[in-house]
Amino acid sequence: MQVDTDIPGGNALTEILGDGQIAVRPDLRDTIGNWFYWYFRVRGAAGRRLTVQVAGEPRTPVAGRGPTVSVDAGRSWRWLGAAEVHDGEFAFTVPQDCDDVRFSLGMPYTAANLDAFLARCAGRAGVVRHELTRSEQGRRVEMLQFGRIDGGAEARVLLTCRHHACEMMASHVLEGAMERILAADDPASRWLFEHVEFVVVPFVDTDGVEAGDQGKNRAPHDHGRDYGPAEGRYASVRAIRDLLREPQVRPFDVVLDLHCPNIVGRTSERIYFVGSPDADNWAAVQLLAEELEQAAVGPLPYRRANDLPFGTAWNVAGNFVTRDERAVPQQSIGWFLDDEPAAGMHAILEFPYANAEGAEVNATTSRAFGADLAQAIERYLRRRVPTSNR
Repeated sequence: MQVDTDIPGGNALTEILGDGQIAVRPDLRDTIGNWFYWYFRVRGAAGRRLTVQVAGEPRTPVAGRGPTVSVDAGRSWRWLGAAEVHDGEFAFTVPQDCDDVRFSLGMPYTAANLDAFLARCAGRAGVVRHELTRSEQGRRVEMLQFGRIDGGAEARVLLTCRHHACEMMASHVLEGAMERILAADDPASRWLFEHVEFVVVPFVDTDGVEAGDQGKNRAPHDHGRDYGPAEGRYASVRAIRDLLREPQVRPFDVVLDLHCPNIVGRTSERIYFVGSPDADNWAAVQLLAEELEQAAVGPLPYRRANDLPFGTAWNVAGNFVTRDERAVPQQSIGWFLDDEPAAGMHAILEFPYANAEGAEVNATTSRAFGADLAQAIERYLRRRVPTSNR
């Protein structure tokens, strides 16, 4: 039996304790403090009963529906269930014909998933793939462009994801939103495709996504805190700032940054917008929230009452503005855009790993929520942005 993390997104410190017994904990490498992401593979265990002990600090790093498992080399995933975990330990019998079983905190989404999605969309009118920049490790940072991209758009939308590499469930939401828009098979998606330019950065921390880093709280600061007044540490963030300040094109009317919250705590199992200090922007976010509450007809609920205005719970200045080792202020994209005079509505959307107010979060339900989000954006733009095609 072999246990390893030599797969895209793999992360774990593992030890084989005995016959079918495996000990696992998150690999924190360059993480400040503790975080909870893990993902590993077992081969040579067909037909065997595995027992996995997951450990971490300050608590067992398992989400609200237990771990996920894949028996087809990571192509599909399912939750084992919270009831299968006892004191951080779970068991699983590997099918007789399975030589590659994988376990993870959630449902991984890496560059291979994006490639597969874009291949499925190849027959539709188009997504243009650009190289936004090169990452610190030389990887291509993808930028996707679709919709009204001929310069005649009546509105522009920027969607970003994976500022924190481990927050994989947000990528399933992003895929669902793109799929809804590209389908152009209903009035809302057709309007979006014909009148709105979409720009998408699916993996801001593409190195971390592929390497399986936590990404959150990366030392000395992570991608999500790289929007300070000084030049950014990360090439992808510098390129996004350039996009947001591009003088020759109309500013973005909507900027949405997709995240996943902690797996514990009061806000861990609900979908919500995070408010910045700018009161006018928060009022605009609440208009989008109103549309999303009405548009969320899929399996996952969204309620405006769950949103987190600035100054409540963990949404305070200390969590968004920090200082690196040079005592240089570092801040989030939302705070950066608060200071940009031409910035349109901008928000962070937090999307949970396993449960949304009791409903199961998985790849399918996440994509369905992404479709609801796309419709909410359409309703918001028709309501807020002057167009000739209302």
